[in-house]
Amino acid sequence: MASSTSSSTTFNNGNIVNDEKFVQIYTPNETAIQSLDNERPVMSVKHGLCGCALGIHSYSSGIHHVRIRVDYGNPVLGIHSRNIPLMPDDYCWGTYSTSPSTYGWLKDRGRVLNGKWDSYELKQLLRNMKKNSHLYTIILDCDEHRLSMINEDTKEQEEMEVDIDHAPFPWCLYVGLPQYTARISLL
Repeated sequence: MASSTSSSTTFNNGNIVNDEKFVQIYTPNETAIQSLDNERPVMSVKHGLCGCALGIHSYSSGIHHVRIRVDYGNPVLGIHSRNIPLMPDDYCWGTYSTSPSTYGWLKDRGRVLNGKWDSYELKQLLRNMKKNSHLYTIILDCDEHRLSMINEDTKEQEEMEVDIDHAPFPWCLYVGLPQYTARISLL
């Protein structure tokens, strides 16, 4: 279930979340990451500094679809356990994506499982993420402990199991912003 009075549309296998927004930003420099237009797009503007943004909603049951557009850059798109603190990794350029309980996909590079990089072959999904302005749907299936991502342009889908011992509920939307500039918009 998404808390904080989510506005959503019922979908044949879950809800489309229409009012997700970025409300928590983590960065070593407060001017490195900007949230714009009602906190729905987020962008890194300082080259060399990593950061991340967390969504407003907490998810603990049901199936939730969140649509995201990657305008440019190589973000991590996924989830993080709301109650586990994010920590920058000084050995990995200050990224927050290696924090325990982070699960998702790193554009062009692989996936993140409990804060660990897994660069296995992701079929066409990541190859098709190389172009800018792609649309994705991230599906949080709390009931089955699964996370899926669909490339809306190609209809390719990738999914992973989330270990709830490492990422207990509630989950929140997580976007990791790399040390290079990037912009992501919630749709």
